[in-house]
Amino acid sequence: MLAKLTKTTLTPVLFALIALFSAAAAQTPAGHETIYNAPTKVNLGGRPVVADIALHVDEATARNGVLRLALTTDVTKFIDQTKSDLEAWVAARSVECGERWDASEPLIEFPDGAIRFAVDLEFGYWSCGWNGKDAPRRLALEAGGVDITLIPQVVDGKLQARVGSLTITKEEGVSKYLPLEFVARRVIDAELKKLNDNPKFYRAPKPLIDEGFAYESINADTVNGRVVITARYRARTGAGALDRIVEAMETEGVTQ
Repeated sequence: MLAKLTKTTLTPVLFALIALFSAAAAQTPAGHETIYNAPTKVNLGGRPVVADIALHVDEATARNGVLRLALTTDVTKFIDQTKSDLEAWVAARSVECGERWDASEPLIEFPDGAIRFAVDLEFGYWSCGWNGKDAPRRLALEAGGVDITLIPQVVDGKLQARVGSLTITKEEGVSKYLPLEFVARRVIDAELKKLNDNPKFYRAPKPLIDEGFAYESINADTVNGRVVITARYRARTGAGALDRIVEAMETEGVTQ
């Protein structure tokens, strides 16, 4: 049951968290010129929002046919929405006779550019008898604290993520007698593989991908309680690509 709990609850949350890195406003990076800075339509994995996006071009490389861009944005609202999504998911799955879920407020932070997600999860199954009219009686309980750190990295221009650490604590129910960490790791590893193999995740967002840009690096910084992502991209293309990118961001936004 905990495998189901881990996959059903963590998978959408992990995707949302990692997706924060796919559309990475901050100060202009050194040696760059800001060519775009405005509220922009952003769609990460089907979640449309409006975010403050800034695009900066490396002035030195722009003169030799290789364009390097830095895309920055404040993703604090995405994190808050991810927490709200988890709360809504749990609230919608707590019935008197059947499944009852519960979860603590999740911890989401970015140590040294990684993504850390920690939450206490509980799943119980309650029966009200064969006719549904008896007093509720709990038949099963699975609970545990899940603390996972994911490390984003760029491999051959593709954004990828790997597990840095995974800890399971406060185990209750059958999980006390099962290799819970092993079960959870298998589920998370499988979900990460699907994510890393998904072009919508690993490639640069539109409109950058349309001009041949690929990831060069990515980083998260926490400034005055706000989380700012800086994603850097590189392409061998002409200067006209910048005008097309800016126009597309103004009219169509950023899509992953």
